[in-house]
Amino acid sequence: MIKRIRLKNWKSHLSSEFLFSQGVNALIGIMGSGKSSVMQGISFVLFGTFPELQTRKVRLDDLIMRKPQQKETAEIEIEFVLYGKTYYAKRVIEKGKGTTHAEVREEGRLIDVNPKNVTEIIERITGIDYDLFSKAVYSEQNALDYFLRIPKGQRMEHIDRMLKLDRFELARSRCVFLANKIDTEITDRLKVISDLEKEGLEKKTEEYRKEIEEIEENISLLENKKKEIWKQKEKIQSLIKDIEEKEKNRNQLKLELQGLVSGIKQIESSLEKKKQSLKDYENIGKEIETVSEDIKRLEEELKAIETALQKLRDKNASVRTQINAIVDETKRIDSLGTKCPVCESEITPEKKKKLLLERSEKKQALEKELETATKIIQEKEKHKQDIDEKLKAKILKRERLLSLKKDIDFVSELEERKEKYLKRIDEIEKNIKELEMFLSEEKTKKAKQEFEEVIRKETETKEKLFSLLEREKDKKSVFQDLNQRFERLKEYKREVKTKENASKKLKIFEKVLKITQNRLREEFLKKINEIMRAVWTKLYPYADFSEVRLEIDKDYVLQLKGKEGWVSVDGTASGGERSMACLALRIAFSLAFLPKLKWLILDEPTHNLDDNAIQQFVQALRENLGGLIEQVFLITHDERVSEGIQGSLYRLERNKDENEPTQVISS
Repeated sequence: MIKRIRLKNWKSHLSSEFLFSQGVNALIGIMGSGKSSVMQGISFVLFGTFPELQTRKVRLDDLIMRKPQQKETAEIEIEFVLYGKTYYAKRVIEKGKGTTHAEVREEGRLIDVNPKNVTEIIERITGIDYDLFSKAVYSEQNALDYFLRIPKGQRMEHIDRMLKLDRFELARSRCVFLANKIDTEITDRLKVISDLEKEGLEKKTEEYRKEIEEIEENISLLENKKKEIWKQKEKIQSLIKDIEEKEKNRNQLKLELQGLVSGIKQIESSLEKKKQSLKDYENIGKEIETVSEDIKRLEEELKAIETALQKLRDKNASVRTQINAIVDETKRIDSLGTKCPVCESEITPEKKKKLLLERSEKKQALEKELETATKIIQEKEKHKQDIDEKLKAKILKRERLLSLKKDIDFVSELEERKEKYLKRIDEIEKNIKELEMFLSEEKTKKAKQEFEEVIRKETETKEKLFSLLEREKDKKSVFQDLNQRFERLKEYKREVKTKENASKKLKIFEKVLKITQNRLREEFLKKINEIMRAVWTKLYPYADFSEVRLEIDKDYVLQLKGKEGWVSVDGTASGGERSMACLALRIAFSLAFLPKLKWLILDEPTHNLDDNAIQQFVQALRENLGGLIEQVFLITHDERVSEGIQGSLYRLERNKDENEPTQVISS
């Protein structure tokens, strides 16, 4: 139930608010007073559009108040109750910007503010979309007979959309389209299958498979033969390598033997010369020992003389120091006056003379001692020189003897070397003899011949193997192509079978959809006609037409039952009869399509009704429609209709000459 609607700057409404109740609610006023604007506002706030806006007869900017003053925005609010919950919706439009704000609330809680989302939420809450609302709930001004205005042949399509049966028709047409498309594809595939079967792909594929298996078997044999040849080749290569190694070793031994023989000759020549020069020095070792002992004795004697000389030199240095000291004291005594400079005692000439004499005697004794020591030093230095010359002679002799000793040792070394050479010559000759026994010319020649034969077999096998591999490659290429085509043939057959099943199922489904569609139409007609049968006698005041019904005769036809049977409203009914039949159909649509919503908006429904029909309509409003439809909104200029109002009644007034806004007066 719609409880409240508020319009601000909406067309002629500066600020209008309406409170509605159950039953019939009416807006009464002259043409241009703003009655229809209220119903347009209800449609717009719920779904964001209304018929005139949908058909672009008006623009959004035309909905914003222009007179008596230009406004920049318009607002619409609505409050309604469904299933025990209160909902609130609002939309705002701005000049040049369209809808700039929208919101929907449930029990005061904000759900969304996006205009598109608000529309979707309203549709989900009410269970209807704008298309159904505009056809089953909202009858715009002078459009009560919209059903009759639909061209014949298009009514079924139109009502199918209201019933959502167009989805069945769409699904059915798509089924037919898909089935035909699949049948065409099956025909095309069968032609391709026929062409492929003519090629004998299965037989050819099997023949090529056997040929490839035979080639692969021969390749396997050749591969094994190649391995055997390779083993033989490795064995012969190893033998040849061993022969070559032994030949190389033999040649190296021969070269070494030549070198050893030459070396022995050189050693023997050197030994002869050395032995001749050393034949007088058989006891040279003892002689070197004696000379070494003499050198040691002379070195010790020379060391003792040097030690004694150093002592004498040190003593002479001390004596010279004493002499120099006495000379210095004599000079000081000689220069003294009559008193001692230290103790200031008197110095007499006699005492001075005595002191000088004592110093002179002491100096003479020291000089004599120095002279004696100097002579001894000279003698010892001469002796040292003699010993030094003897030592040098001994050292020179020892060096010469040691050199001879080296020559004697070298002779021994040469003799040892000669023995080693002779021993090595015996070993080499033995090894050469053994190698010569292995390295026969016939054996080497045979090994090389066998190697050449193996190489020939290997080359021949490789060529055969290469030829077979190339042949296998060619066969496999053809086989792959044949197999792919054969597999494609099998796939096409499977595909045809699948498509045939799909086509069969689609055709069955299309029939089911058609049956369902017809059944739903039948149920819809049954329900619509039941409602119209109950409503008609309460709406129509005359006895000439006892019933009204909706029938299918290729298309939907609205019929009236007269004394002579059923007749079409389109061709025989008067304007009033048409209006009453359409009103009954409108009420039936509302109750059939929206059994829970039970809203009905009628804009000028009494157009084309005579006085008797209007009275009957008022009586139906007062006594009957309230029990069928929870809430009816009636827009009319006819004051007589107010007699049937049991809900909210508003009178709308407006001085159009002065461009005044709509005034809302509650009755």
